[in-house]
Amino acid sequence: MNGKENIINKILSDADACCEQILSDAENSARETVQAATDAVAKDSQALEARIAANREERLRNARANAELDAKKYRLQVKQQLVSRCYDEAYKSLASMNADDRLDFIGELITRYAEEGETVYVTSADAKQVTQLWLDGFEKRLKLGQKRLRADGGVVLEGDGYEKDLTLARVVQYLKEQTEAKVAGLLGVRNE
Repeated sequence: MNGKENIINKILSDADACCEQILSDAENSARETVQAATDAVAKDSQALEARIAANREERLRNARANAELDAKKYRLQVKQQLVSRCYDEAYKSLASMNADDRLDFIGELITRYAEEGETVYVTSADAKQVTQLWLDGFEKRLKLGQKRLRADGGVVLEGDGYEKDLTLARVVQYLKEQTEAKVAGLLGVRNE
């Protein structure tokens, strides 16, 4: 029976060796799989951290850009308010002129803008000084209108089918339209 036992022992020995080889290969394969998975997780983790850092930096840049834009908008708004205040002060200054200065101002408007035969409308406050006799002095055949303007000063010149509004509010508005960019430049206001 030695022969059978030897064969059985040989088979068992070969089976044990084969099992050990299979177990060794499986352990090596498992180690390699775990190492590959660990490496992949580490690589993915690094990529994710890099993406998070890039997103954080981009959000910070966007927040900074938005804050700078808001600051520029605010500065521009304040500067525009300053420019508007300049024209408001000019209007207040014109509206508070004394009677003689107001008459000189109206005379300048008439000299510059009145045309032959126009009708001149004035405010109630100026009606005592702006008379037909005074208008005749301009030698333009101007007529004093009977209705009175509701304004702080100035005149309206009316011709055949047209009207020139030279009240203080309109004169300041015309002035603003023509000089606002220059005033803004003098005050250091620029579109930023």
